[in-house]
Amino acid sequence: MSAMKFLTGSLTALLLASPSAFANIDIQFDFTYDSSGFFNSANILTLNAAANVFETRFADNLSAINSTGFNNFQGLIFDPSDMTQTLTLSNLSVADNVIKIYVGSDSLGDLTLGAGGSGGYSCSGIGTFCANAVDRGQPNTTGSTATDFATWGGMISFNSTTSWYFGLDESGLNNSQFDFYTVAVHEIAHVLGFGLAPSFEAQVNGSSFTSSETGTVGLSSDLAHWAAGTTSTVAGTLQETVMDPDITPGTRKYFTDLDYAGMAAIGWSLVTPVPETSMSLNLLAGGLLLAFAGRRKAA
Repeated sequence: MSAMKFLTGSLTALLLASPSAFANIDIQFDFTYDSSGFFNSANILTLNAAANVFETRFADNLSAINSTGFNNFQGLIFDPSDMTQTLTLSNLSVADNVIKIYVGSDSLGDLTLGAGGSGGYSCSGIGTFCANAVDRGQPNTTGSTATDFATWGGMISFNSTTSWYFGLDESGLNNSQFDFYTVAVHEIAHVLGFGLAPSFEAQVNGSSFTSSETGTVGLSSDLAHWAAGTTSTVAGTLQETVMDPDITPGTRKYFTDLDYAGMAAIGWSLVTPVPETSMSLNLLAGGLLLAFAGRRKAA
């Protein structure tokens, strides 16, 4: 899979909440640019289940972006159905606590299952409109000493030529298919800043990531993933992390303790999880430059 990054234009400890705290983030998918009709009711259901991994744990309060009158916030993304093209989303508005992700599919090559990342932006407006739109009420989100992250959203493209397994229940997954759920979780994490956020890069030293939440963890060569084969636990069971760069066909991976710790390290506030033993339980519970594209490969 791939992590896509935009450089934003210039504009002049694991956090566990108390048991009474509630997650607060709403990830909304936009299918406007799904020109090939890749998405249907079945894989949309699984895509929303992947978003639930983060919606049930993130308690941040993100302020709204309201483009109106002289205030114009423009999003910038790759076209998720044609990754050679960029799209400008003029007069973009995003509600409180909402993160908007545009999705589609494209032929990404034999070794790339998905590509995703936070969107760029340009902004013009009166008073503090642009500053508020960029940081969404979060402190210290830019620069080499950033400690938090904010985004309006971004894009994910899934490989249109991959043999996908779209099921919610992994029991039907066979070794000739790649698990859509796992890839979706991985790419959503990139949209939310893993491997790409200034607050992630601020904690990279050489080929390692070091924070109070994660300790020192080796990184892959693109410095946007945990090193291949990195393991952690899910409800006490050892598993390869979701945010390493590879996935083997016929396998499903769940977001591990280390994966969540990495998200906390870049600034996301986590609430105490509801124990998850199955997917069904989980369902209940100005302008920018392309900086780099790291490839996530199929093992």
